[in-house]
Amino acid sequence: MFGSTLSGHLERRVSWRWAVGVGLALGLAMGALADSDCIPPVSYHVLPTALAGADDNGEAALGSYERISPDGRFVLRSFSGARFGQVSLIELPEREGQPLRAYRTPLSNEAFPVQGSWRYLVDVNGEHYRFTDVLRQQQRARPLFQGGMTGFYAAASELDADGAAPVPRGGAAAQSFYIRSLSWPQGDAEMQGTGPLQIRTVRVSDDGQRARIVEDTGPQFICTERNQRDGNVYGLPMISIDGREFSAMPQSPREGRPSMRVYGLSAAAMAPHHACDLRADLGFSPGKAVFGFPSPAEPADLTYTDNASIYFFDRLLGRSFLIDEYRRDLLASAFPGLTRDGRIIAAATWKRCGADGVCTPEAGYIVADPYQSQAWLAYWRDQGRAPPRGCITRARVAQERARFAAFHHLAE
Repeated sequence: MFGSTLSGHLERRVSWRWAVGVGLALGLAMGALADSDCIPPVSYHVLPTALAGADDNGEAALGSYERISPDGRFVLRSFSGARFGQVSLIELPEREGQPLRAYRTPLSNEAFPVQGSWRYLVDVNGEHYRFTDVLRQQQRARPLFQGGMTGFYAAASELDADGAAPVPRGGAAAQSFYIRSLSWPQGDAEMQGTGPLQIRTVRVSDDGQRARIVEDTGPQFICTERNQRDGNVYGLPMISIDGREFSAMPQSPREGRPSMRVYGLSAAAMAPHHACDLRADLGFSPGKAVFGFPSPAEPADLTYTDNASIYFFDRLLGRSFLIDEYRRDLLASAFPGLTRDGRIIAAATWKRCGADGVCTPEAGYIVADPYQSQAWLAYWRDQGRAPPRGCITRARVAQERARFAAFHHLAE
């Protein structure tokens, strides 16, 4: 279905990635890049039990349902344990070996960020908190307004966040922007998390002190045109970072087997209707598929876990690539996230083994460069071509940290 356009898209992709990568692709393939230019293929950030508390196995409590900020600096995690309450913010350092920080929040389990900007963190009852208020005031932060889809595993994205002005300071002229949220279907006790899908789009006005909803589509059932092919019951939905797509798994499709698929949403902010055109099919049933950032030349790629292993799904190739283990018994404990610069970040456990063969269990967060994975490099080697992107550089990571810090008026 999608193969007829692959060749042309791939050529455009190669051209674009050469441009944004500043010629790094062949340089890496030929060994021209210094090691220090690339981030490590995988780095490990240990979460100390002294900071996070221990789980039943004596390891650091990782929680679950973790969401990654666009720059990879912050992790919003639910089920944080007795030490941090239901939801905490974890701040990851720039490099392995540097200390992590943790912050309490007033949020309830399954709270979620507004993707794209992380302008707000949203509680499951629809209360929106300014991200910087939660970071600075922690449990004392107060919500600004209430709206959007609510409930278990809801998700939201800011439309056109890439072009948004920085978060306004108090007394500034009010900004206006759109937030689109997707509900996790509400079933009974046996069918929790599966059912018809709904979305809601609101327009928010925010002057840096107060924020309010000034336009609201209300809840909208979507994908009714697909009932004859996909049925009307979906599971594991996730909205894309730009709010223009979502991933979900039809539970009883009339055509084919249940598999994770990507569907389109209307580009019009307050559209009254969404046809959910099929845009990709992973062909099997992994865990929740999480979107990366799209570019003008290509759609957003995806990352997911399957049997506690982490994968990267290339939309144009229609292929998945394993993020290779570099330490023994690496197990992802929650679904991963993709940063704007392309890194994959996930909570995990692993074993650190010394030269003497003694292995020590550790828990925390891994940061992986999918373009340095053995699976990715082997694919392009088999194609007889240089990879369209060589690696994620330290400079690119620093650029995204600076971008996020400037948007939220944070110290880097």
